[in-house]
Amino acid sequence: MLFDERKIGIIVVTLFLLFTVPVFVSAQDEVVDLRFGQPPVSQSDRSRTLQSPVKVQGTGGPCQHGLYLLTLYGDREDIYQEENQALIDNPLINQSWRYCSVFSTAAENSVIMGRNWDNENVGSIIVSLCHPPNGYSSISFCRAIDLGIPLHMDLEQLKLSEIGNKLLLAPFYATDGVNEHGVAVAVAGVRQTTHRPKSDKQTVFVTFLIRKILDQTRNIEEAVDLVENFIPFQLDKNTLSAHFIVADSSGRSVILEYDQDQWRKTYGDKPWQVLTTKPIYSVPDEKLRESCWRYRIISEALEKKRGNVDLKNTMGILRDVAQKGTTWSVAYALRTKELYFSVYQSWDVIYHLTMP
Repeated sequence: MLFDERKIGIIVVTLFLLFTVPVFVSAQDEVVDLRFGQPPVSQSDRSRTLQSPVKVQGTGGPCQHGLYLLTLYGDREDIYQEENQALIDNPLINQSWRYCSVFSTAAENSVIMGRNWDNENVGSIIVSLCHPPNGYSSISFCRAIDLGIPLHMDLEQLKLSEIGNKLLLAPFYATDGVNEHGVAVAVAGVRQTTHRPKSDKQTVFVTFLIRKILDQTRNIEEAVDLVENFIPFQLDKNTLSAHFIVADSSGRSVILEYDQDQWRKTYGDKPWQVLTTKPIYSVPDEKLRESCWRYRIISEALEKKRGNVDLKNTMGILRDVAQKGTTWSVAYALRTKELYFSVYQSWDVIYHLTMP
């Protein structure tokens, strides 16, 4: 689904920041506070979810540049498992329209994770609020196209139709997000590897693993322990072209790469950590800077500030490494559980959400 290195670039950065909201706002910035929908409690969980989409932006009949908020109610583990099995049975290598890109960052007295999504084939952007009955609340991003919703469809018009049921899968296809404990996770593309199944580990699609991290972990140690139970896949059940970064509200971070049939963990050894589309494990920083311009630009920017950047600086770094297809840029504040983001490279309008 998510990653084609020929067409996209992916960045993940973890850095430690002194962060105050007023510094983020300039004369050119418009900060727009958003609220998730709250349908009547009397309805079923499914019905409440399908009644919840809030259209933030989108123009014209085909809904260009769509952005929606979605509130998920109830336990959806059964349909997540069904979707996971469907992706095993019908490999995404046969569905060439699916791609992905990411960038992440964390902070000092505050902790921030930021990311760029660098492919324009999204359909619409869906920002989901998820309250699993047996897990932790979270806010996450996904693409409408990954749910099987056609490009440029108005989700408000679809929510009462049969295809509207696909909205229930939005949390399954999360590409990045933050939970109520301040754990943030993002996925990035990388060279393809192959792996073998193991009887004691479940094979899970890359975004399903992100969902599990958001639902079930409170810090990076719990995330590292959790992933040991799973083998991630992507284009088909035996291949992977993705790696992950996880940061928590303490400011610690770890990059997770599944290679040679085992998890490789690279913990941050500076006040920041950077991940792009190049493998990280056991690769010297100098080589990474030489091989990826985005890695170099981000690393140099953080070194210059000694990691002491505010949210405006964070969005500036994201803008500096944006590409033609960059669709959303988000900065997660892990201690306050809020996020600031721009969409479709409209850098002068910044949306703001807080975990309810």
